[in-house]
Amino acid sequence: MTLQLLLFAAARQTAGDTSVTIELPEGASYADLKTALAEQHPSLAPIAAVSRLAAGGEFVSDDSLVDAKAELALIPPVSGG
Repeated sequence: MTLQLLLFAAARQTAGDTSVTIELPEGASYADLKTALAEQHPSLAPIAAVSRLAAGGEFVSDDSLVDAKAELALIPPVSGG
């Protein structure tokens, strides 16, 4: 399946774009999505390792299956106060 992953903050700056395309097999987990992101877009690997994924505006666990119909986003950690 072909997925569009929205990028924010440092991930967006690193990629130089608002999103990236990821290819995954059917039945993939969100952990698989992070692995594929690192393989298919190596510059994002360090950010993906410390970021969370969201589907449909909700954070998802790595062991859940990817919902290809949901809006997917990579959410890097933020700091500040």
